Amino acid sequence: MGRLFLIILIVGSSVLVLLFFPIYLETSAYYDMNGRKLSFCVDAYKFIKLIGGYIATYQGGFALHVSHKKAILIPYSEMNKERKRFSAIRTLRIKSLSLTLETGAEYLIPAVLVEKIAQIYFLGKGGKKKNLESNLWLTDGDRLRISFAFILRFNLFILLRNIIKEKIKVLCQTKIKKSII
Repeated sequence: MGRLFLIILIVGSSVLVLLFFPIYLETSAYYDMNGRKLSFCVDAYKFIKLIGGYIATYQGGFALHVSHKKAILIPYSEMNKERKRFSAIRTLRIKSLSLTLETGAEYLIPAVLVEKIAQIYFLGKGGKKKNLESNLWLTDGDRLRISFAFILRFNLFILLRNIIKEKIKVLCQTKIKKSII
């Protein structure tokens, strides 16, 4: 009886720690307009690499290159389905944001707008001014390069709660639609 109680206690404690322990994802990305590529890397706790590679366009959509030999093709027709799969992203909290825009005079006004919108979004979501870094570099020529890094914080309990809430909402909407028709 004592051994069973110990196993249940260890399993229960492990589940509670996994549900409520904060998870930090550090994301870095670099976009070069002339190269038409977006390079990215997502790390957990700054040292566990989860995914990395680059996104490029092809004639029918996007190609997500995650290794030298593997690419995931996402056609433009499936973009709406893929967008709906990631609705739980709203539960993630941005802890810090670093944004650097390098642009020529041609893209200066849109670049300034993007920079200000990113700052307003970060501060509006509860971010602290000390965790915000924003740079705008004006260069010569037709060039637009964007480099950004941010740290996301979440825990599995909040993520699971919001996923279940979304599923219940979708289920209720389909039942209401069926009852109306």
